[in-house]
Amino acid sequence: MKTFLAKKRNTFLTRLFLGQLPLLVSTYLFLSRQFLNFSLVFQFLLVVINLASILVTDYLTREMRIREFEDDDLVSPRTNQVMFIGLTSFMSIICLYRGIIAEEFYQQLIAYIGAILCLLIVLLLIWGMKYYKVACLPLLTESFIRRLY
Repeated sequence: MKTFLAKKRNTFLTRLFLGQLPLLVSTYLFLSRQFLNFSLVFQFLLVVINLASILVTDYLTREMRIREFEDDDLVSPRTNQVMFIGLTSFMSIICLYRGIIAEEFYQQLIAYIGAILCLLIVLLLIWGMKYYKVACLPLLTESFIRRLY
């Protein structure tokens, strides 16, 4: 089990450092249009690095699928839902802050709409946490299976 987890961790780290981080950096360079100031050699090198990163990400994703790394028993769905509640709460705070400091009316409107949507999602996720056990327990009982037939 320890070797399986070590291989899984190594595969994830390899995928992160060789596949996804270079793509994030190049996406930033592309969106900020800084790559236009580079010489032709560096632009070509950036294209080669992007292609290599895409191939590494694709290869490691297939390897993870073959080794069935997707079935992660270490993190429960409840833990994932708590993390999403925290993430959307943080996004809601950012939207509220942006709505407060924005000078234009349309920026305030967009920020407040985003905050309301994030708060709605947080409330729905919390509501889902309340009914998580209630929904999962009947599926595991024999009486529920008998009611299906």
